[in-house]
Amino acid sequence: MEIKNSHGEVIETLEAESLEGADFYRKSLEGANFEEADLTRSRFYAANLKGANFTRATLRRADLQVANLENANLKWVDLTYANLLGTNLAGADLTEANLKWAVLKGTKYSKTTKFPKDFNPNKYEMRLISETNSAP
Repeated sequence: MEIKNSHGEVIETLEAESLEGADFYRKSLEGANFEEADLTRSRFYAANLKGANFTRATLRRADLQVANLENANLKWVDLTYANLLGTNLAGADLTEANLKWAVLKGTKYSKTTKFPKDFNPNKYEMRLISETNSAP
């Protein structure tokens, strides 16, 4: 299975028929296109996902700890039970994302991060960072 960026270039190849439960530990997947992918229980621990597109993807129970999701498109993403402990969401778009039961403590965000309607990052002990210092 091939992972492509927004330009259609292959950036990663997997020996698997499905992305469900895939392991992307510390992988550099900047700009990857995971639109509508089923990434249930996938592991993105410390992965670089800067600018990645996850529109309408399923990330239920995914491990996104300390991943860099800076400027990522997470519109309509299902993050139910996902672990985002210490993840960088600076500039990310989580419009209409499902964050039910997601672990968000210590997750970094910026003033340009877009959250679902009525979402309050302070309730989850998230950390506001400046755009100029948004590295994970």
